[in-house]
Amino acid sequence: MFLTGEERWKVLRLHVEDQISLAALARETGNSTRTLQRWLRLYRAGGASALDLRPRADAGTRRLDVLGQDVG
Repeated sequence: MFLTGEERWKVLRLHVEDQISLAALARETGNSTRTLQRWLRLYRAGGASALDLRPRADAGTRRLDVLGQDVG
């Protein structure tokens, strides 16, 4: 299940505004510490709107690995 940008901010706000550690948030929310660190980096770079889901750069393309060679 993916969280929306608003849901991500509700979690991360507890760290940013209330000074709850990322480790504690990870335990309480079930999100990994690494994920929370990534969200924090995005937030610091672009604010709460940076937490919105973005489409993948490779969306709609296929990639098949045949004997170690990429076939597009």
